[in-house]
This record gives sequence, C-alpha cells and structure tokens, in this order.
Amino acid sequence: MARGRASSPSSVSDQRVQLLSALAMVVVGWTGVALLLIFTTPTLGPRWVFFFLLFIALVGTGLPMVWYLNRRFSPNPFPSLGVLWREAMIVGLWGEFLVWLQAGRLLTVLTLCSLTAAFFAVELLLRTYERSRWAPTPSALEETQAADSSAEGDDAG
Repeated sequence: MARGRASSPSSVSDQRVQLLSALAMVVVGWTGVALLLIFTTPTLGPRWVFFFLLFIALVGTGLPMVWYLNRRFSPNPFPSLGVLWREAMIVGLWGEFLVWLQAGRLLTVLTLCSLTAAFFAVELLLRTYERSRWAPTPSALEETQAADSSAEGDDAG
C-alpha cells in the first residue's frame, strides 16, 4: 500500500473493493447465521461455526460504518485501509464478546460499558501511537512549503 493513500481519503477503486468485500461478508455471514439458527441444534460444532459466521457478518457490517465515521470525524490524515479493517474487526470482536457473555448470562450493563470503554481505549492508544509515527509524504511536504511561501509573500506585500 502506498504511503500517499494515508494522507487523503481512499481512491474510488479502493472504496469499491472495500464495499464489495464488506457486502460479500455481510451476505455470507448473516445468511450463514440465519441458516445455522434455523437448521441446526446448538451443539459444539455449530456453536463454533456460529461464532465464526457472526464475526464475518459483524466485520462486514461494521466496515462501511467505520469508513463513514472516519470520513466524517477523523482529522487529516485519513486513516489507511489497514486501520479501517482493524477498526471493523474490533467491532466484530466486540460483538462476539457481547454474544458470548450473553450466552452464559453474564452480560450486564456494567460489563457492556466496561467492555466498550476497553475497546475504545485500545483503539485510541493505537491511533495515538500511529499518529506519533506518521511522517508526511514528499508531495505533502511540497504542498506545505508552497503554502508557507505564498503566505509569506502575502504578508510582505
């Protein structure tokens, strides 16, 4: 993946690939979960398949939402596709934990809030770490220098 993509929103072809991947995951995941719930008994094998398909469905469902939220609220630079996929997988993992806890009748409001806060904290720390390591691309440096020189020329006149 090119470094230049991290400084601007994903290109149209990347967005299409991402959307098609998410759509495929949503269709396979939610269809599989529905068929599994309708046609199987909750023994050990189908339970593992349920969690696998649920994870795929939640990641596919979360990916467009994560992209939109980052597009709307994230400051420059726009996160890379790897960051968007990581955040979508965190949504899937969060949903998996909630379903797993509810299956054991252990899910409470306090547990829900604690788990949500923990996932937000992990993502916040990862994004802070990535931002501290970010280095502008050469084209971004040239644009910044050009903007600085034009601003200096306006001040002199």
